[in-house]
Amino acid sequence: MDYEFTLDEYDRPIAEFSMGFEALGRWFSEELGRDQHPIDDLLDIVTQIEQKRVSSRQLFGEDSKLLIDLEQVEVMALALDIDQAQALPEDTRLYEDESYATCGLQDFKQALLSWQEFVEV
Repeated sequence: MDYEFTLDEYDRPIAEFSMGFEALGRWFSEELGRDQHPIDDLLDIVTQIEQKRVSSRQLFGEDSKLLIDLEQVEVMALALDIDQAQALPEDTRLYEDESYATCGLQDFKQALLSWQEFVEV
């Protein structure tokens, strides 16, 4: 999983993750942004999971949710969190590449630490 952090024309931090992990970039850019408090909270959650004080956590953002357990981190756009069997016509397929991603907990932690360093003022 590769990623790059840049600033947009309004000096807002942007996280761009490699193909298959784009949803992580959206979480970092849109849900975390520059605010150190949610970054610190998320790092604390990762530590609690690593130390097996909690087995998993689910966090909701504006447009997506993050599921974290000892093995993986999963980010999913809230628009995808529907009962597909009942809500969509038969044979309908959703484009999920930019709305869903998973990665290992340690990879996520390393990316989060890099993001924290990038957005530090």
